[in-house]
Order: sequence, then C-alpha cells, then structure tokens
Amino acid sequence: MPRLSVTRGLLALLLASSAGCGGPKEVPLPDYGSPDGLKIAQAVSEFNDAKADAAEFKKAFVANPPANWREYDKFSFNVVVGSPKVSGDGATAGVTVHKETNYEVVATVEWSFTKVGDAWKLKAAPLK
Repeated sequence: MPRLSVTRGLLALLLASSAGCGGPKEVPLPDYGSPDGLKIAQAVSEFNDAKADAAEFKKAFVANPPANWREYDKFSFNVVVGSPKVSGDGATAGVTVHKETNYEVVATVEWSFTKVGDAWKLKAAPLK
C-alpha cells in the first residue's frame, strides 16, 4: 500500500509542476529555415522509423537506395537546425549520425533530397 501512496504523490507533483504558472507552455519547433526545410527534417525523422525494414528503407529514397541498408539501423539521424538548403526540387541538409546504442555523434554528413509531389525523398544519404 505505501507504493500506491508514493505513486499518487509523484503523479500529483508531476501534474502540479506541468501546470506551472499559467498552464503548460508550448515548446517552439526548431527553425529549419522554411516550410520545405521542416518537411526535410520530418522526412529524416520518418526515415529513423523506416530504416529497419528493407521495403520502407527503399521507399524513403527517390531511386537507388544504398545496398548496405542494414548498416543504417545501427544509427539515428537528425537534421542540423538551419542547415536545409532548398533550390527548386532539390535540397541538401546537414545530418548528424548518432549511435543507436548511446546516441553518441559519430559524424555530421550532408544528405541530398529530391521533392516528389509535396514530399521530400532521399537522393543520397552517406553514413560518413
């Protein structure tokens, strides 16, 4: 029974601290420079979910995905804030490569993208 009281106390503390003065505050989104820059960051975020499945990995690319797709599952990827550079239907962005196990940054690389309809797909995504 004491565990339940501690749990209730922690829950009450969490609720009280999240309300703060004036309620919950919105966390601003990072500035990726443009709506297309944000879509590129979202595409990379979605790629983190797709990288473990061969078919989904392939769909993330406009053409010719890397043959070493299993290597990508060892890492997580994030667009460097402010780095997307869009020119027509093409773009590049700096991407940090993190070890999946401890989130240590192992590289910052440049990925290229192609706009297909309203979405951005990977053109090239080097690991190093």
